[in-house]
Amino acid sequence: MLSIRSHVLAGLLALAFLVLANSALAAETILTGKVLSTVMRTEPMPFHAIIDEICVKPGDAVKKGAPLLRFHLQSEAERVLQKEITRGSDTEDLRGKILELEREQARMEAQCKKNRQLVASGLGSRQALARQEKEVDAIIERIALLRKTIKKAEDTFAARLKELEKFYRVPLTEGMELPESSLIIPSPIDGYVLSVASIFPGSLLPQGAQPIVVGPLDPMLIQVPVYEGELSDISEGKTARVEIPSLGNKKFEAKVTEISWVSNDMNVDKPSYFTVKLMVPNPKFELKPGFKAVVRF
Repeated sequence: MLSIRSHVLAGLLALAFLVLANSALAAETILTGKVLSTVMRTEPMPFHAIIDEICVKPGDAVKKGAPLLRFHLQSEAERVLQKEITRGSDTEDLRGKILELEREQARMEAQCKKNRQLVASGLGSRQALARQEKEVDAIIERIALLRKTIKKAEDTFAARLKELEKFYRVPLTEGMELPESSLIIPSPIDGYVLSVASIFPGSLLPQGAQPIVVGPLDPMLIQVPVYEGELSDISEGKTARVEIPSLGNKKFEAKVTEISWVSNDMNVDKPSYFTVKLMVPNPKFELKPGFKAVVRF
């Protein structure tokens, strides 16, 4: 009799354990997403160019400004750039107009001075004098506007030289002959090389191409879409367990840093999902951009 009771009690305990386990699983939210770099930066090709050397490979650590690749300009691009440097801020015509206006200003001011004397002696017209003074004020205003235009042109050209110095790695000045050495594409930030396009020495790259991507690897970002009905269980600062199938389901701890306010799809006929972002420490660089992540809240 005691044995039967023991078996019944053991069965009830097993059933209770199973119910509790199922309740725990039911309370757990399981989502899948992708591991991403928190920042992905690239320096676009500034000209149509031919590659001389690729200086890095994926995974390399780089400092801001370090060469990612070396290149030289196509002949036509080099001619256009040399013309731009030779021309400079191109403000000679504007300066000539200022000289003409200053001469006209001096002539008008001398005339105004005579007319003031005539008006003071009662022999001149006050209305004529007022018109002349307005003309002088207009000339002064035109000169000020031209000087402002010249300053803008000079500032723009100076900024352009600074931009070009980033690629040439030597000081550049207006009218100089461009250096014949290879130019570089510098790393835009401290970080790691995330990807390198399929390029080789001798490859032709168009202006605007983005052959190398750089970003940090610690921490990493995970983005998961969360169904609207499950969103109330998730809040910023909440921790989650992350499993990475590519690493044998190795577990990491993540923290929710952001929850989108707007659904990914506003169509009323479709369910609404919201993007949840989590940060995961990655001091050993085990996590790589693109890994699938299973996130458990």
